[in-house]
Formats: sequence, C-alpha cells, structure tokens
Amino acid sequence: MRQSLPADANSASQRTIAGSHAVGGRVVLLQGPVGPFFKHLQRTLEGAGFSCWRISFNAGDRLFAPKRNRIDFRGSPLLWELWFRNFLREHSIGFIILFGCNRPIHVVARRLADEAGINVLSLEEGYLRPGFVTIEQGGNNSGSPLAGCLPPEGFEPNEDLKRKDFHGFRSMCLYGGVYYAVRTLFSLPSERHQFHRRFPAIPEAYAWARNVWRTTANRSSDFQTIETLLEHYERRYFLVVLQVAADMQMGAAARGWSTPKLIREALKSFARSAPKEFRLAFKIHPLQRGHGNERELILREAEAQGIAERVDIFYTGSVGLIIRHAAGVITINSSSGLSAIHHGVPLLVIGEALYANDALATSAHGEPDFDAFWTSEKVASAELRHRYLGWIREKCLKPGDFYARAGISAACQGVLEVVSSMAAADGAKESQSKANVPPRSTA
Repeated sequence: MRQSLPADANSASQRTIAGSHAVGGRVVLLQGPVGPFFKHLQRTLEGAGFSCWRISFNAGDRLFAPKRNRIDFRGSPLLWELWFRNFLREHSIGFIILFGCNRPIHVVARRLADEAGINVLSLEEGYLRPGFVTIEQGGNNSGSPLAGCLPPEGFEPNEDLKRKDFHGFRSMCLYGGVYYAVRTLFSLPSERHQFHRRFPAIPEAYAWARNVWRTTANRSSDFQTIETLLEHYERRYFLVVLQVAADMQMGAAARGWSTPKLIREALKSFARSAPKEFRLAFKIHPLQRGHGNERELILREAEAQGIAERVDIFYTGSVGLIIRHAAGVITINSSSGLSAIHHGVPLLVIGEALYANDALATSAHGEPDFDAFWTSEKVASAELRHRYLGWIREKCLKPGDFYARAGISAACQGVLEVVSSMAAADGAKESQSKANVPPRSTA
C-alpha cells in the first residue's frame, strides 16, 4: 500500500484553471459508481489542471481505475481511519469526491474531512431521473444539506434546464455484473473487510439470471395489470414503491423499517381501513427483481388478510406513469417520492428523506399512520411543488449519466463545474483572509 504521493504531484496542484485561479489542493476520488465513470472524471479533472488521485479498495475498483495516480488501500476498517486521517494531514487535499455517502468507508472519510475542513462532493443517482446526476456537498438523500428544507422565499426556478434520457440502465447492469464478479473473485483477503455489499459469486449470478427471467416472463402480464389500473381504477389505487434491500438508504434513515415490514403493515391496514373500491399495488425495484421473494410475501400476506383480489404486483413498467394516476404513494424513502410530488399525488414517506417535510408530504419519521393515509388528500400547492423541484434541480443536479457514454461526458463536466466553482470561492476567501491580516509594526 503506497502511502505517499510522488514529488511531481506538487507541481500539478499549482497549475491554474482557465488561467483564472489556482487549484485549491489535490482532488481525491474514493469509490465511485460501478464502471469507468471515475476513470473519465479523473481524466477530466486533470485536463482542467487539478492534481487528481484515486484510492482503490478492491479488485473491482482497480479494474476501472488507471494505474497512474492510484493508491491501493488494503487494510482493515480501523486502519482506514488511522491511515486516511494521516493522509489528509500530510497532503494538501482540497476535495474528496465519492459515490454513496453512507458506505462505511465514506462515512469515515466524510467525518474526517469535516474535522479537517476539506470539501466533500457526494455523488448519487439523479434525484430526478432520467437525465440528471446528483452532486452535493457533504451528503445525499437524508444526509443532504437540503434534506427537509424548502426553497427560500422569492426563489424562481430556471425553466431552461432540459432533461435528456441517456439510456444508461443496461450499461449500469453490465458494469455492475463485471464489477462485482471481479471484486468477489480477485480481491485479496485483506480487502474483503471493506466490502459495502457482500455478494457470494454463485448466488449472485443466479439472482441476476432470475432477474432477467422475471423481467421477461412478467412483461406482458405487468402491462395488462397496469393498463387495467389506468383504465378502470384511476385515482382508486395506492402504490407502494419498494426499494433495494441492500440500499444504504435502508439503514438508519429507514427508521427501523424494511421491505417485509412495510409489506405486512401496509396490507394489514389496507384490509382494515381502506375504502373497499380501492386497490393496493406494489412496484418491485428493477435491481431487486432477482434478489428477493417480495412477490411471494405479498401474495401470502394478502391472502391471509382476505384481500388477495384487491392487490396487484408488477416488476416492470414506468413508475412515473403509475404514480401519476394513483390515489397515493407510500415509500420508506425512495427518490420516487419526488415523482409523487411532481404529479401532485398524496405521499406518505415513512423514513427520513430529502423531501421529508410536512409541507410536501405526510412525513412519518418512522411512525406511519396507514389508516389515516387511505383517505388523505394532502397535496402541496402546484406553485410550491414547482418551486421545490426547480430548487432541487438547480442546487443538486447536473445533466448526465454515470453509465452511458454520452451521459458520462456530460456528468464529468458537471462535476468539474462544481469543483471549479468551489475552488474559486475557496481561493477568494483565502485572498480576503490574507488581505485582512494587519501588517506587522516595525520598531
């Protein structure tokens, strides 16, 4: 494990961006999205004059990282904290960029960066998808600086920011399969302590094969189910949006809730309190189709509650379209809640989320009242919803995609814009601070 940077990196960190300001310290990339995005980002930042370094933690990281300016960390979680604290102390680090702010190694890195006053850019899938990526200081989702907040008075959204679908889902699945296979098969024993998700190779391969099978086998029946809901039950069905069980958002921010608990409690309450002419639909997450047996659990619990004929389940279909025509949406903390806000549909958010504000949704903070929600018509005004989504888009999002080629290029430029802007602001503050230092008196 190399613990020092070569001397020639110092000269790179002194170059300027567009000839206007000095680069504010080195940039360190930790773990990124599966695939080559961080490799392209490193090249983009270096081309703009930043001294950029990558820390890899396993064979999957190394597969998608250049050998140049790369540090391979192979220690334990305890050693990571000790080593990274020393690393930040010894080197002029201006920015840390990471994807997935709740991964254990990133939680440690964010805390140490906060103690040292170092900028952290946390990347995530776009809050509004497709066409955008999320870029925020500090954290994302419930850890976002904007979590639970509303736009300031007088804010007017920029209507010129257009959305483009880069069609990156298939690339994401391909890169994910390659990344996790290489990570599982070729990582050293000392690196396995740092895995944020542990997937045995054979069961994981089976799960992805089952994902493909379920997607293909259910596409036609899902289409018919959705068509029936839209034609005959518009605004008379509730949608429960299920999430990936291994999603880091399903940790502390879920307030003790899990997918099985949500399924059981929603079905019990629906049988007890929902209007008899309404239906309850469950949308299984695309990345969870092969990894769980949610469908079997839903059918079993619905049968036990005597409401099997009023319950629908689908693996495929546009979640935005289904939300648009629903009577209400329930989620633990999925970003799909923003779609409910966009379409003006009543929303129950059980855990902590970016949008968990009582002005926008029914925010349960871990204690949902399902019985009351079945008859709730609480929706924020169109004006507030428009301003809020425009504010989130302007403050947190940049056009791009982490997986499709054209989207990668756009997203890299978005990250560069944010880093350059922050570096310029830091440089201005430093200059102002120096200007305010009184001159030493002479005897």
